[in-house]
Amino acid sequence: MLHANKVLAAALVASLFTAMPALSGQDAAGGKKKPEEVKQLMATLQSPEAGHFDKALACRKLAVIGTEEAVPALAALLADEKLSHMARFGLEPMPFPAAGAALRDAMGKLKGKLLVGVLNSIGQRRDVKAVTGLKKLLSDADAEVAAAAAAALGRIGTPETATILEQALVTAPASLRTSFGDAGLMCGDVLTAEGRSKAAVALFDALRKMELPRHQVMAAMRGAMLARSADGLPLLLDQLRSPDTAMFAVALRVARELPGSKVTQALAAELGKLPADKQELLLEAIGDRGDTAVLPPVIEAAKSGPAPVRIAAIRVLARMGNVAAVPVLLKAAAQPDAAVAKAAQAALGKLSGKQVDAALVANVNQGDKQLRRAAIEAVAQRRVTAAVPALLKAAGDADADIRLAAIRALGETVDAPDFGSLANLFVKAKTVEDSSAAEAALSRACVRITDKAACGDKLLACLPQATPEAKRALLQLLAQVGGAKPLQAVRAAAQDADPQVKDAAIRALADWPDLAAAPDLLQIIRTTDNAAHRVLAFRGYVRLGGEAEAAPDAKLKILIEAMGLAKNQDDKKLVLGALGEVNSVEALRLAAKQLTDADTADEAGAAIIKITESLDAKYNAEAMDTLKQVIKLAKAQSVLDNARRQLRRLGKEK
Repeated sequence: MLHANKVLAAALVASLFTAMPALSGQDAAGGKKKPEEVKQLMATLQSPEAGHFDKALACRKLAVIGTEEAVPALAALLADEKLSHMARFGLEPMPFPAAGAALRDAMGKLKGKLLVGVLNSIGQRRDVKAVTGLKKLLSDADAEVAAAAAAALGRIGTPETATILEQALVTAPASLRTSFGDAGLMCGDVLTAEGRSKAAVALFDALRKMELPRHQVMAAMRGAMLARSADGLPLLLDQLRSPDTAMFAVALRVARELPGSKVTQALAAELGKLPADKQELLLEAIGDRGDTAVLPPVIEAAKSGPAPVRIAAIRVLARMGNVAAVPVLLKAAAQPDAAVAKAAQAALGKLSGKQVDAALVANVNQGDKQLRRAAIEAVAQRRVTAAVPALLKAAGDADADIRLAAIRALGETVDAPDFGSLANLFVKAKTVEDSSAAEAALSRACVRITDKAACGDKLLACLPQATPEAKRALLQLLAQVGGAKPLQAVRAAAQDADPQVKDAAIRALADWPDLAAAPDLLQIIRTTDNAAHRVLAFRGYVRLGGEAEAAPDAKLKILIEAMGLAKNQDDKKLVLGALGEVNSVEALRLAAKQLTDADTADEAGAAIIKITESLDAKYNAEAMDTLKQVIKLAKAQSVLDNARRQLRRLGKEK
């Protein structure tokens, strides 16, 4: 029975909270226009026949639309163990003096948990008229009552309550010191927020010198700094220099909170006076302040010293640095210390502004090798298109490292107008390394550049002058961009007398991005006597049937053709894998035909399961029948489990 009552109570609370938003919305707009509704709610509270749910709901509605006349009806329930909480919910938001008087009156009559609840409500209302009564309850024999009284005084947060709480802490028993300490901290925060800094400072200073739990002393120290505002700077600096790690942590937090450029400058000036581990942490705090006025000392910290400090300074520069940070970051990126270099290179990528881009471009072809390479990598990371002329020049540098870095960077920076220049670099490359880097850069540019037709035209222009080896790479790049003209060129190359060029062309057709290459692949499958070419063409043809962006009917046509051309079980399994991507009942039927072959039953079952997951509901009956066949004929446990799961799902939808 006890358990059942708890369940019922939980359901009651849940239903009330669910109902409340709707009630608030309805009554907020028109509640004052319906005094009769208030009277009805009051009558509900006073009726001996009304149930707890109805009375609780009435309390909640009165919290929104209640008038001063409703206060006595709510106050009468404060002593009711089951409805006291709901009555307080109704009284707390009421702006009427009578509501406060009702709660204060109850404060002198109630005991135990009911009194604790009333004290909490008084605290929420911040009722200064209750201070005298609350002060008396600080010495109540019930520790929960005394703690609640202290909390209420803390929320009220006046100079008078600050004095009361400070005095109470001096004589408080050990069992209440933590509760009273929390109340004092709350009071100090309220005073600070309301601009009563003198009272807040006095209270926090008293608290931080008392024998309170460590975390409360730390909180009081923080409050003492913040309550002083800019005048809290000396106290903040003292804690930064303190050997007490806990107070240093408090100071770091306040270093992020205390406002003013003067504070920022003082924190920056303190950097060089602290040990390395503290410098690192203080730099992070300075970075969180976001004040660019301290960039000079941060830049100095990034130049030299222990690696952790330099890295912390570099990370600050990444967040709020400007063009002035470029020289030191370039030097740091060229450092042998890998961690420093990595942080600097990342920072160069994050600095904002065209001035930063210009400064980096200026360093691509001037300075020592390490700085130049760092600048090249930075413009690539930032994708600075204005760097292309400088990178093209660097791509002809005598130093192989610079040359290769520039070629790679062009892959991240060229756009359609300069794509031809990168293609020419590839065709004219004199070393295997240069050729490989240029090919990779072209491939990357083909992915980035949206004007695929322009890329295709530039690649086609390079074909006549390309060596057979370069031509093979160009054909593969043409497959990346697609299009009618590139397809014509690849189609012609598939008939080339050079077997390697021909092989590359067939590979390009197999990788073609759309169905335009399907007829060519089909012709190769039907006519070639080269086994390798047939495998390439068949795989490419099936891939188009499963992955190409085309209508299901067009894809299905390809896969039906492919199934008819399948020479072995591996070919059939490949087609079945693609069939699973086609949302069509015809695809379901084609896959079902392979269930009777023990060698392909599992692959057919997997395809069927996938097709039925997205098939139109009007085919549910056929889908379920087919899934039953899968369960009957498949062998793989995973296929059987998935088929049963899918069958159950479709059965529920039927």
